[in-house]
Amino acid sequence: MINRIFTYLKEDVMFTASMVLAVITSLLVRPDIGAVNWHTVFSLMTMMIWVGFLEKAGILHTVSVWLVNRSHHARTLMTSVTFLSFFGAMLLSNDIAILTILPIYLKLADQLTTRLKVVGSTLVIMAANSGAILFPFGKSQNLYMFVHYKINVIQFFEWSASLTIATLVLMFIITRFVRSTPIQIDLPKPDKIHRGRLSLLTVTGIILIITIFGWTPFNLVVPLILIAFFLYNPKMFNLVDFGLLATFIFFFIATNNLAHLEEVKHLIETLFDTKSHVLFGTFFLSQFISNLPSTILISTFTDHAYDLFIGSNIGGYGSIFASMANLIGYRVFRQLDPKFSWTFLKVFMIVNFAFAAVLLLIFGLWSL
Repeated sequence: MINRIFTYLKEDVMFTASMVLAVITSLLVRPDIGAVNWHTVFSLMTMMIWVGFLEKAGILHTVSVWLVNRSHHARTLMTSVTFLSFFGAMLLSNDIAILTILPIYLKLADQLTTRLKVVGSTLVIMAANSGAILFPFGKSQNLYMFVHYKINVIQFFEWSASLTIATLVLMFIITRFVRSTPIQIDLPKPDKIHRGRLSLLTVTGIILIITIFGWTPFNLVVPLILIAFFLYNPKMFNLVDFGLLATFIFFFIATNNLAHLEEVKHLIETLFDTKSHVLFGTFFLSQFISNLPSTILISTFTDHAYDLFIGSNIGGYGSIFASMANLIGYRVFRQLDPKFSWTFLKVFMIVNFAFAAVLLLIFGLWSL
């Protein structure tokens, strides 16, 4: 039991760091459980369950196999899996898109060159991080900001649409550099999708989305949806990443504690005092501690919501630590193809930092 706990703490670095930070800061300041944004926590938990049901229904898996089997050239394959990951992440979040699509892609390993495996895996992860920007529930930090800053739905889409379109164009340009080498792929047909299950998930998904947008009463609708999910499958809580929820809670407590330490408060307010400082500072900090904790920390001290949004989303590109999705993608690649994990890391970092540099140049100029 103890070994399992230590193994988990070692593997989930973000959870461990958030817990340690919450404990240490709570020794300096009396913690306040009221600082936890429960609206964000329950929104995220409910979305996890719904996305888990949707993933088990095999919708994205079915589309993946259909597209891959129709890709007769390397460039077509890269474009197909990139766009599938991009648009799949809009609905299912970046984490789920990676966990679903990347294993399917890597199962083609025997039929692809090492270069195509590494480049394709990199594009799947980047595309998931890009497509997930559009809707608040696509990324954890976006859902948090949407609730924390009480952002208007139209305003959020004004922010997210421009960045999403820019990343889509860049992703398409990258795929043009892949050679049109002929390939032959034949994956077995997936199981048929149950129509009744799909209808239920479609209806509950629409209700859940409009509730997160604030168009229906959250405190009434979310409990009803959770009851419906429980009746549908009593094992629904197995789909919840309680580690991520606990990470949120720890960071809420820790950042609130830090906000009550005058020295820390003064330092962060000084470092993130302008729009450009928030944008570039969030990107830089995300490279080391990931964009989720960076967002929660900086949001406590700034009202520059747009620049934090841009900085944290661009901050998901770059290092392997820049987002949880990057770490998930690397873990999947290492498990399925450990021999080339170092090659993957090098290619991933080079392409991601180049991608981020272009986005920072475009959107950073607007904040100056």
